[in-house]
Amino acid sequence: MTLTRNGLVLALPALFLFTSACGKDDSTSTSPTSTTTATTNSSGSATVTITITPSPVSGRGSSDGSYSWQGAFVATVTNSNSVPITINSIAADLQQSSGGIVITPLPDTDESFRFEVQAPFNRVDTNASMAIPFTFFYTLPNRGREAKVTLSLSVTTDEGLTGSASGTVLIQ
Repeated sequence: MTLTRNGLVLALPALFLFTSACGKDDSTSTSPTSTTTATTNSSGSATVTITITPSPVSGRGSSDGSYSWQGAFVATVTNSNSVPITINSIAADLQQSSGGIVITPLPDTDESFRFEVQAPFNRVDTNASMAIPFTFFYTLPNRGREAKVTLSLSVTTDEGLTGSASGTVLIQ
């Protein structure tokens, strides 16, 4: 059977309909977390949201021999401003926890961690989102696996308005 360009265009929707049900379902029920804060200057503020999925994150043995555990997630930054935004900085902190409660390390001990971030770029268009994958490698003073990660970012709109947002996720 020979398929012309027009025939292929007509066949594509059917192909997508049938292939969307193929493969295994790795979905898990998760509750994304997000927190939005805005910094106001004389002209107003920039509004940005961080949504982290999955939440909670499943921790596993680290592929980096310098650390005991690792966890990966995606932080989605959403721009609800009427102009594009530029992400100026992203800061991250990891703290040991138990039952979602941060546990302060004993004196002279501290969490050891590093993270890899794969931001595709630093601009988010108007009414758009950008997914940023993160992988954390860590070792905790209590030798446990559960940790709480906090991300904070600062943004500037093309009009000069500034804003910030933070989000947290639990690695179990």
